[in-house]
Amino acid sequence: MRSFLSLLLILLLAGCALEEAQPQKDSQLIIAQNFMSAAQKKILTKIAKRRSIDLTILDLNSGKIRKAVKKQPWEPGFDLILLDGITALKNIEDLSFQFHQPDFAAIPIGVSYVPDSVVKVQHFKDLSSRYLWAAADNKSEAVLKAHLAYIYRARETNKQLNKVYKDLLRGFKDHKLAFDTYQLQNTLLLCRYDTHLQVLKKAVKKRQFTFALKNQNRYFADYMSLSIIEQTPNYIAAKRFVAYLNYMRDHSRAFRNAFGIIAKRKVAPQPKPKVLLEFLEK
Repeated sequence: MRSFLSLLLILLLAGCALEEAQPQKDSQLIIAQNFMSAAQKKILTKIAKRRSIDLTILDLNSGKIRKAVKKQPWEPGFDLILLDGITALKNIEDLSFQFHQPDFAAIPIGVSYVPDSVVKVQHFKDLSSRYLWAAADNKSEAVLKAHLAYIYRARETNKQLNKVYKDLLRGFKDHKLAFDTYQLQNTLLLCRYDTHLQVLKKAVKKRQFTFALKNQNRYFADYMSLSIIEQTPNYIAAKRFVAYLNYMRDHSRAFRNAFGIIAKRKVAPQPKPKVLLEFLEK
């Protein structure tokens, strides 16, 4: 009997040793997002693979993501959420997460221009008083107006400031053109940095981008948010992946260009996404 127990113990220990010797299986992660192109998905999948993570990427708009989390907060069908734009962030701002980074990546708002043009835009205000322009995407104008509404937030108790603000908005409206092929080739284009890199510059290679705030250390921005679902069983892998994405944002130019974002930098204080949300459409 004792010999049998000894043999059984040896077999159990050998089994454990063999199990430990087996190569570790990849961690499983599912990320829900609302914007990625096929090329961007490929980049994210490769990044995950380097970290021994088997990544699945779901295409869901922010409304569907919100609905899934509200229905099953701990098991909505994904572990992570990567959202593009504060308008999308608005749909999930009241939800609870294990980890939430509403300002994961800044996407600057600026002006794409043709450098040999006689037009020399120095500031967004120039689009209200000096030059004709067009909006090259459907996000930049709303985000620009949110920043301006924040800057002029004291206007409600200051008549002069309120007049300046209203004149500025009226000027934008009066100088705005419809976006078409001619504007793409020649005109000042209000856009996000990702639109400039991935659309405008590919169409017209000589186009350049300015933050349009005179001081290049300042910028208005839209944001990408990054969140981990509450109580996800894959939290450790998710947190590791989040840390690596933050590293790539700050240390890989190729990664930043692929997503149209910029590295974290020391700039003059800017409103956080939560604050900007209060000024959307105001």
